[in-house]
Amino acid sequence: MFLGAIIFAAVWSLIALFISHYPETIAGYNTMPKAKREKIDIEKIGRLVSRVMYAGVPFALIAPLMPNEKLFTLLLLVPAALLIAVAVYVNVKNEKFNKQ
Repeated sequence: MFLGAIIFAAVWSLIALFISHYPETIAGYNTMPKAKREKIDIEKIGRLVSRVMYAGVPFALIAPLMPNEKLFTLLLLVPAALLIAVAVYVNVKNEKFNKQ
């Protein structure tokens, strides 16, 4: 379990690092019309997404220390839940991510 959690945390961190350097790879951005893409501050969204992904890494690392499997599973789902929450936030508060 420890090795799996470490691998999960490492892959999750690498994806966060990739998004921080290449935010244009975030799903849906490249399929937008060019006029809409020019209005969005993708760098700001990329920073937010990568920071939230980094925030989920400790949950994955402490998951194997849980006394039962339900808590283990719950802690492994926290990073994904954080990512879903930030996706909803970015879509709801889209005016915050427009270029000024």
